[in-house]
Amino acid sequence: MPAHLENALAPTLSLDGDWTFSLAGSLPKTVPVPSAWEAHVTDKRLDGPAHYGRTVDLPVDWLLPGRRVWFEADAISSQVTVSVNGQVAGEHAGLWSPFQLDITELVRPGANSLALAVWKPGGRYPLRETLSGFLPDVSTAFGGPWQSLRLRCLAVSIGDLRVLARPDGGLSVSGQVVGRPAGRAKVRVRSADGAEAVAQLAGDGAFALELPTAGLARWRPDDPRLHTVRVTVWQGGALVAQAERGVGLREVRVAEAATWLDERPLHIRGLLDWGWHPDLVRPTPTRAMLERQFVQARSLGFNLIKLCLFVPDETTFDVADELGLLLWLELPMWLPHVTPALEVLARAEYAALLRRLHHHPSLVVVSLGCELNAEASAGFLQELDQLARAWLPNVLHCDNSGSAEAYGGVATATSDFYDYHFYTDPHFFQPLVEHFDRRYRTPKPWLYGEFCDADTGRDFSALDPLPWWLTDPVRLERDDYLHQRAHKERLVSAGLTDGGAALARLGRKQATPIRKYILELTRRHSATGGYVLTGWADTPITTSGMVDDSGRLKFAPDEWQRFNADAVLLLDRERRRRWVGGDRPAYRDPYSWWAGERAELHILLSNGLGAATGGTLRWLLVSAGGGTLAQSQAATGPLPAAQVQELAVVAPTLPAVRDRPAELRLKVTLDLTLTNGTAHTIENGWTLWAVPRPSLPTPLPVAGPLRHDHNFARLAWQAQVVDLAGAPLTQPFVTDALKPEVLERVRAGGYGLWWLRGADDRFTRALPFWREAIHSFADHPLWQRAFKTPPRHADLRFFSVATDFALDLPALQAHLGAEAAITPMWRRFDARQLTWAEYLVAVQYGAGRLFVSSLRFEGGLGSQPAGFEANPWGGWLLAQLLAEGQT
Repeated sequence: MPAHLENALAPTLSLDGDWTFSLAGSLPKTVPVPSAWEAHVTDKRLDGPAHYGRTVDLPVDWLLPGRRVWFEADAISSQVTVSVNGQVAGEHAGLWSPFQLDITELVRPGANSLALAVWKPGGRYPLRETLSGFLPDVSTAFGGPWQSLRLRCLAVSIGDLRVLARPDGGLSVSGQVVGRPAGRAKVRVRSADGAEAVAQLAGDGAFALELPTAGLARWRPDDPRLHTVRVTVWQGGALVAQAERGVGLREVRVAEAATWLDERPLHIRGLLDWGWHPDLVRPTPTRAMLERQFVQARSLGFNLIKLCLFVPDETTFDVADELGLLLWLELPMWLPHVTPALEVLARAEYAALLRRLHHHPSLVVVSLGCELNAEASAGFLQELDQLARAWLPNVLHCDNSGSAEAYGGVATATSDFYDYHFYTDPHFFQPLVEHFDRRYRTPKPWLYGEFCDADTGRDFSALDPLPWWLTDPVRLERDDYLHQRAHKERLVSAGLTDGGAALARLGRKQATPIRKYILELTRRHSATGGYVLTGWADTPITTSGMVDDSGRLKFAPDEWQRFNADAVLLLDRERRRRWVGGDRPAYRDPYSWWAGERAELHILLSNGLGAATGGTLRWLLVSAGGGTLAQSQAATGPLPAAQVQELAVVAPTLPAVRDRPAELRLKVTLDLTLTNGTAHTIENGWTLWAVPRPSLPTPLPVAGPLRHDHNFARLAWQAQVVDLAGAPLTQPFVTDALKPEVLERVRAGGYGLWWLRGADDRFTRALPFWREAIHSFADHPLWQRAFKTPPRHADLRFFSVATDFALDLPALQAHLGAEAAITPMWRRFDARQLTWAEYLVAVQYGAGRLFVSSLRFEGGLGSQPAGFEANPWGGWLLAQLLAEGQT
């Protein structure tokens, strides 16, 4: 017997509507089906049993000989026992998959009672053993009949229908006819344009045939042509069964380590979607919701949504097919506890899901799970891979999104691409790529299944009234989630009275340059393959979404489309080495130079658009006021598709500013003509900085190991380093060790900088500089003097001073004692913990003053430049802090 039967002509009774409901012995009430029961109860922790009941009237003719009555569910979460007229009809395990039960022997004409006893993932059925995906870790698991239910009367039906648009352009249709009357029967398959194929049935009712596709329009994201395949079963000239599938003709493939969609290069630019819909609790967005999401995603340059560890209802796939948006289906296995029962469940549930979804042309990538550890054996993954490839021969496959090697999983050779989940600060991204890139491996595209998050913070004042996920009891006890739920107390403790609104505005301005930098680094690595950015929407555990809690875009589409498109112009710097007893890489700050320095700018094209016959490249360097500093243009030769190619090397001399750093703007435009004759204009731009060579106090008293670790003359040629002991009290000093004699000097009226070059667990905290952080600059005369226009948010000028630890202000206060009056200057607000840490503070101590900072003025972390001479912003900030003592 096939696993799934269908016949669109068969009599059907919808079971959607009101059911009686009782959860864990509570008083019965009425709830709608389909829905998640969490939408109707306050306590989201209860995992069952949930009891649903209703009656339904069956017509007499449903029970005529040769007819079978089936109970059908599109999805029930997660373990359900179905009873009819007080007798158990069957059970089903699986949160996402459709199923059918033959209830013919239990029903009668007229009134029949139906009852469901349901458990959701939780205590009785552990999350990691039920393929519950990631939604429980966002806020809560959901339970109940969350998709439609029905009764269907079948006499003749079509079983396990498979409609495959193969990579070679063919269209295969197969299945089995069940319950056909005696005598000869035939299957006819017809497409919308009239192409037809007819097959006589085999003895067991099986059929398999090919449908001609010559001349049919192809499915493309910019022109999503769909075709309807109709399968009909005929008996003696009468139509007795029918089923339809919408298909699109397209090929997704890997060739020479590049990804292609038909003959076009494919650069995937995806958004990670966890299926978070707080009003619904379940992942069943309406057509209108999906249309809005797809339009918003495209406006920012994205072409794919990754369904991360959840499987929505059919509406998502239908709308994606119609609108030409690509989908990545990640099947819901994450950090599983792999028991024999889970393996059985995965085989059954994956088969049911792939059977349901295999025909959708928008589905171009599938992964069997995410960040799987060694509990998922190689044999188990290979079996699931074979299943997925049998149903989806025309997509890109991945057995373990995030890679086995990164998470201690088992290595297989089944994936079509390399997939890493690099969540990191910008200065660590390139080292990570280099660490995982081995030229001896089989060449494959790189497709980052999720990466590059940037929390912007949440404006809690806009959440009025507070949503249930901030108030209702839930089982989730994840730190980030608990911090958000305690936001009122934490915001008060942080001294915020606006609900975080101002910081959220800063966070949005900060997030774009961070992501631009990482996405452009990714495009330098490859013109195809691609990435999935985390994520689509803000959730209870992160605010790194493209849209906020109300569904509004947080970023400017015209800005994002310059670096998030099929073809992107890129900027790179020169490659040098430095000698330190041997050669070492001489990293450069990506966007900063010393004033008057001659820059070496490499302009590249990452071409996922298509081969071009040639083009014209123009670049323009302008001052903050709009004045032209340098410009040029040149013709390019032919530009191949699916490659990263250097277009030009330009060498403008940056302005020789003296007083303050100058902000500049580099604008690059490429007008090109593709080989198909279409013209395109590609633009991008970058903010650059010219930083004056600073001067240092002369002589410069230095205490601690710092005196011998750095050559200050490389920063300022006139620097004369002397020992702090014996130096005049009025001379600004720098130290990396706060010894008692140094503190006494400050108390007596001295001034200096305490530069923390290493973490100290007494008063520092290990924290990423960019991730989960919002930087805030307090009003202080230093910023006016150093920048003229004080920075209102952090951007990539601070790439090379980023550090990996920050000051814990209460602990620092306790360390220095009550005599110290500490004023924060450069602050880090944790967007998830809702707490402050500091990168720079001013301390009034006795008659003197002291700056304390954990910034890396010398760089040297990850791909940061190393040393004062290569770090303009580090040197400039250090000098300004010392100069503050002379004002």
